[in-house]
Parts: sequence; structure tokens; C-alpha cells
Amino acid sequence: MMDQTVSFDFFIRLVRKYWRAIVSFTLVGLIVAAGLTFFVITPKYQSSVQILVNRKNTNAATEYAGQQADVQMITTYKELIAGQVVLKPTQQQLSERYGIERSLNTLKSEVSVTSTTNSQVFSIAVTDANAKASATIANQIARSFKNQVQKIIKVNNVTIVAPAETPSGAVSPKKPLNMLIGLVVGLLLGFVYAAIRMLTDRRVHDADFLTDDLGLASLGLVNHQNQYSIKKQVSNLTVAHPTHDNQITSQTMKRV
Repeated sequence: MMDQTVSFDFFIRLVRKYWRAIVSFTLVGLIVAAGLTFFVITPKYQSSVQILVNRKNTNAATEYAGQQADVQMITTYKELIAGQVVLKPTQQQLSERYGIERSLNTLKSEVSVTSTTNSQVFSIAVTDANAKASATIANQIARSFKNQVQKIIKVNNVTIVAPAETPSGAVSPKKPLNMLIGLVVGLLLGFVYAAIRMLTDRRVHDADFLTDDLGLASLGLVNHQNQYSIKKQVSNLTVAHPTHDNQITSQTMKRV
């Protein structure tokens, strides 16, 4: 009934009655998540290179101020790396030297720059469908940045602290997480399906519902027999009690 209150007892009855549907939905969710994770979603690999940019100062008085200026300049470096100033020569070098073809929009979407507060070191991370290409692209972006920053900002002290290396595993999709999400989603859908079926079920399944929930008085029960049982009983009655004509015929044959 639609006016049933969702209580712990309701939850127990729901699980007992529709546990097969709940389990089925859960398994389907798990299977769908596994199919998408292993056969549909393209694995992505990430490789990063670390860069240090600082200026050489001749005296200690200006050294601290120079370091703070370098930290603040990282925001500018991020914009240069994500723009055509660095990505355009990177695209050309990748095509000519390594045979890696990537559009500027693709390179821009694959590149991310991260830095730590008050640190002159920042990282260029590249996420690509090819593990080896991700490291190659990251290193080439670092080299192109080093060349371009010398021309634009006149900064000569750019050091590649840690070159990018070919990653051993994919960063996405996250297989355990996807499987868990599929399991939970399937389980929730199973409970939603079961709850809808139970709340919209207007049939009376037992006498307890009439007496306990509706407060009606029980006057008795009428046993139910199916059509096959009734036919069988009628057939037995016909065989056990032969007609009067059959009895006369049988007696006549015995006298003869």
C-alpha cells in the first residue's frame, strides 16, 4: 500500500521478499562497471617533470627578494606553458623528432602545472593514452619552456630537476573505485525497485494484514482448491460410485 511507513520492519520484509531482485541488480551494476572499466574506458597514463627557475644574485641582500619574485613568477610560467608560446614549438618537435602527432587543443588538455607554496620548484604533468608518449611530451614541454622563457623573460637559470619517466601503471580508470561504484549503484537500484514494487502492491497476501493493519474481524477462512484438484476429486467419485445401469449390466452377465 502507498501509505506504508518505511520502517525497519518494512526494510526486513522488503529484503525477504525481493532479495533475488536486489542481488540481480547488484550483480548487473558490478558487471556493467567492469565492462566499462576494462573494455570501454581508455586507460590514461601520467608522467611529470620537475623544473626549478631561479635567478643568480651577487649579494645576500637581494637573494631573498629574488627568490620571492621567482615564486610569484610561477603563475606566469603556468600561463606560458599552457599557451601556444610553449605548446607550438613542442608540437613541432614531437612530430619531427618522435613522430608523435598531437593537436594544440589536445596538448593543452593533457598538460597541468602544479606547484608548492613558497617553493621555486613546480611540476609539469602530462596525461596521455600512451605511457611512453606521456613522458616524452612532458620532457619536450620542459625543454621548450626553457628555451622560450630565456627569450621572453630573459631568465637563464632554468633547471630540469627531475625528468619525466615512463609510468608503470595507468592513473585512470581507477578500477577498484569503479567496481565499488557499480556495486553500490546496482544495490541502490535494487532497493529502489523493490521498494516501488512493495509500496505499489495493493494485493492482500495474508489474513494478518486484514486483522493487524486494517483492524477487521476475522470470520473464518475458506480453503482454496485449484481446478486440477477439483477435477481429480470428481473423477474419483465417478469411479467409486458406478451408475445404476452399469450395476444391472454387470449382474446380468454374471447370471449368464
